[in-house]
Amino acid sequence: MSIYKYKVLTKDGSSKDGSILADNYKCAYDALRAKQYQPTEIKKVYFVSKKITSEDLLTFFMHINFQLKCGVGLNDAIESFVDFYGNKILNAALADVSDSLKRGESVGDAFGKYQFAFDDVVIGLLKSAENTGNTLDVIANILNFLKLQTDWKNNVKRAVAYPIFIAGVALLVLIMGVGILGPQVVSLIQNCNGGETPMLTQFAVNALPCISKVLVLFLATLIATWPILVGTKKGRRLLSHLILKIPKIGALVSKISLWQFCEILRIALAAKLDFMEALNIAVETIKFDEIKSELENIRNSVAEGYKISESFARANIIPAEILTAVYVGEEGNDLASSFKHINENWYREILFDIKSLGQILSAGLTIFTGLIFVFILCSLFYPIYSYVEIAGI
Repeated sequence: MSIYKYKVLTKDGSSKDGSILADNYKCAYDALRAKQYQPTEIKKVYFVSKKITSEDLLTFFMHINFQLKCGVGLNDAIESFVDFYGNKILNAALADVSDSLKRGESVGDAFGKYQFAFDDVVIGLLKSAENTGNTLDVIANILNFLKLQTDWKNNVKRAVAYPIFIAGVALLVLIMGVGILGPQVVSLIQNCNGGETPMLTQFAVNALPCISKVLVLFLATLIATWPILVGTKKGRRLLSHLILKIPKIGALVSKISLWQFCEILRIALAAKLDFMEALNIAVETIKFDEIKSELENIRNSVAEGYKISESFARANIIPAEILTAVYVGEEGNDLASSFKHINENWYREILFDIKSLGQILSAGLTIFTGLIFVFILCSLFYPIYSYVEIAGI
């Protein structure tokens, strides 16, 4: 995908220039013609290599939220953001969104053309804002959701950074120790011992390199097949199934997915959206098929006329605390407040679980690193010390 600068003639004959994101020249031309423009010049100016990050979106919605609170219109707020922000990809997408809004397109349709930048969560909530007229409140809720989402993602990064570093050091020490020192140790021991080598040293020098090669081959195969794995529905279903089966990690992923589902449902309900519409938005944002299928069962039950609390109770993955919140909210006719309460509690639990998982990984990999050092000492350095001591050196 690239950014194309264009000059066009509008329906009233006036000239207009701008930028648009497209896969190639033809796509850019077709997109402009779809807007009833007559292109006079289209030029590729930038190849998209940098992605739009969650931090970019957070900055954008912080700006929009502030501008709307100051009484600035949505389109003017978008244009003022484009004028100062440095992400060319996001700016090009927003410039086209602004142009679409000026031509009378709906907010959902204007943003919906750029799902690589604004995911289903954002687009669905923006559509709810347009349907209910509560744009300012929905933007504020989207901003809060993105803040929470960025927060737990940063917590995950911090939790796994140290374990990954420890694992890297351990593997590097193992490879360097066995690969470089191993052959020299074997040669020294054989000279001192008439050709005999201890079994542990033989294993370190002969078996470990083979194991390393198998691991490297496995990683290379995984990297090569990764685009296929995540590029097909069957592959994504298999990957999500494997992730959910990993102890601790699978439970944490499920909890995060359910929190996201309930939080989006809360935001949509707070925007006065119909419960079924809010449920549709929340369900469609879930990425893991096994979790999504359970939530679809809830949606189907509500559509069939079951009470909301009964529908939630029929799903196997919904925990007791969420069922209680749904029941209380339904009885009190205030589901949004119930979801807000349970979501706040669940979010604190998610942050605690992430921290605990990081501590478990750190402890486990620290022990693993220690065992590697002990193994190297026993298999390489201790035999050298023994033979040197015997030789009286």
